[in-house]
Amino acid sequence: MQRTGHLWRTRSEHEDSQYDRTAIRRVLEAAFETDAEADLVDRLRQDESNWISRYSVLGMTAAIPDSEFETLPAAHALIHRCTVGGHSGLMLAPTGVLPQHHGEGAGTAVISAALNLAEQDGEAFVMVYGYPHYYPRFGFMPASESGISAEWASEQPEALQVRILDDQVALPTGEVKLPEAYGV
Repeated sequence: MQRTGHLWRTRSEHEDSQYDRTAIRRVLEAAFETDAEADLVDRLRQDESNWISRYSVLGMTAAIPDSEFETLPAAHALIHRCTVGGHSGLMLAPTGVLPQHHGEGAGTAVISAALNLAEQDGEAFVMVYGYPHYYPRFGFMPASESGISAEWASEQPEALQVRILDDQVALPTGEVKLPEAYGV
């Protein structure tokens, strides 16, 4: 478990934990007002070649500040496998925060924790398809500047972004391919 300030604690999803799976569904359904993202996480979880349970990160509020006691998860971020130009990479998606905790740093905590885990594991880069004004704070830059594109991102190409985790590894170029769970 990682400390992230006085309110948010993060931890990886416990494998085979129905509690965690239910909590993640609850967070994503509330964050998106639909079950599409929660269903996507469930489908990805069944895809052993693309799922990395360590990178399914929950944000827990501290029940008692500066204690080890936790309340319910209030945020979730997931990083899973994808390919870029035929080379293995990572994709940050989806992420969500319970609406009552927006603006409190929960999203930043889970995204930062997931990215830190991937970096610690020696991963080379992470892709994201999200708000171009939000993700640069985590070190993301437009993917097009690195020769990376995605047919499914053609309506908002600026939303496709990349963060280099290991600058000793050459960043591949080409098309981003998502796992079958996305249906694209």
